[in-house]
Amino acid sequence: MKKVLFSAVVLGFVVFFSLSAFAATIGFEPGSQTVPVGEPVSVDLVISGLGDGTSPSLAGFDLFIEYDPTILALSDVSFGDPDLGDQLDVLFWGINDYDVSTYAPGIEEIFELSWNPAADLVDQQAPSFVLATLTFDTLSVGTSPLEIVDPNPPFVASRLSDELGNALDFERESGSVSPVPVPATFILFGFGLGGIGILRRKKRG
Repeated sequence: MKKVLFSAVVLGFVVFFSLSAFAATIGFEPGSQTVPVGEPVSVDLVISGLGDGTSPSLAGFDLFIEYDPTILALSDVSFGDPDLGDQLDVLFWGINDYDVSTYAPGIEEIFELSWNPAADLVDQQAPSFVLATLTFDTLSVGTSPLEIVDPNPPFVASRLSDELGNALDFERESGSVSPVPVPATFILFGFGLGGIGILRRKKRG
């Protein structure tokens, strides 16, 4: 219900008020990864470009993350920045609303809503931080894009809210994960060791 209210309020501002020229950026870090198939892989969902001691700050997000479900399977979502803590809960109240749900195969909805006062978010929130860390199981060889999408706009779309509850415009950066066959990793490792051996022999010569 709270997600519905959040989306309705933000959508209302989108419809009735023009968005600010300001735009934050949300992307994935690292932007691309290559991992042995069968191994888990973690990706940070990062926002940057917020105000530093000034508006705007972030008070809520409702994001739809799309990936290839034949290559990846979401296994865990950890909210907050590993170093800075949850920057939507700068007062450490522990009462924020969180939710992770599957919208469709290969599309996960990730939601957080802050209950911290606007002034505290503006004063204490970092201008760049990790929103959440996503951990995937790797199912098969290939490359899965990671995208922030709008499944059915304007009603079902990725949205941000600033400290006053206004819609916050943002730019999106894509990412990717590429599981590779396990033997391929050993071959690459072997090439690396071989190169080191050749360099050592040349130095001795």
